[in-house]
Amino acid sequence: MGGVLVDLDVRRTIEAFRRIVRTEDASSPITAQGLLGGHDSLLIDRYQVGTISTREFIDTILSVCREGTTEDDVIEAWHAMLLGISDENKQLLRDLNAAGYQIYVLSNINAMHVDWVQTHCPELHALDEGFRQGYEPRHLFFSNEMHLSKPDPRCYEQVIREAGILPAQTVYIDDLPANIEEGRRHGFLTIHATDSSWRNQLRQLIQLS
Repeated sequence: MGGVLVDLDVRRTIEAFRRIVRTEDASSPITAQGLLGGHDSLLIDRYQVGTISTREFIDTILSVCREGTTEDDVIEAWHAMLLGISDENKQLLRDLNAAGYQIYVLSNINAMHVDWVQTHCPELHALDEGFRQGYEPRHLFFSNEMHLSKPDPRCYEQVIREAGILPAQTVYIDDLPANIEEGRRHGFLTIHATDSSWRNQLRQLIQLS
């Protein structure tokens, strides 16, 4: 989702945390940079797979913030990276839907960002409407709900199983090389989204005008 369908600017969150976090040192449970360090940051990894709650996540950050920092300050900083869905991506989703393609999302994400997406990106939330009503397979696979994160092979296996898809007939798009490589190992057609050209690559691959 992030970095492909939802535009991200992680520098905005890094800068926001630098403004509210106390002087960084090796003993701190988080740092402004380390918070977004993927597997270099135990806190975000745990939050991303749902082994700690939003309350624990916020409280841990507040414990190293400057005096006077509020919960709302932390939430605002955490959401700062999220820019929403571009008009180009909205049009692509409409075109895929009109052409009858099924769209599935496998995202390393956390509970606060899931809530943000539900509020600000109804186009994505709508993908699981049939699943919520009990007549379609699941379309949204979130790491914090699966308790697994990419590139763990079990993520891909669960999507294949629950969505009932055939990897050889499915295009998998991701912005991280390790995730793309795991997708290839599972037999997916893949597009590495290094910039906005992934949309044209997808349109050409499936001959979508």
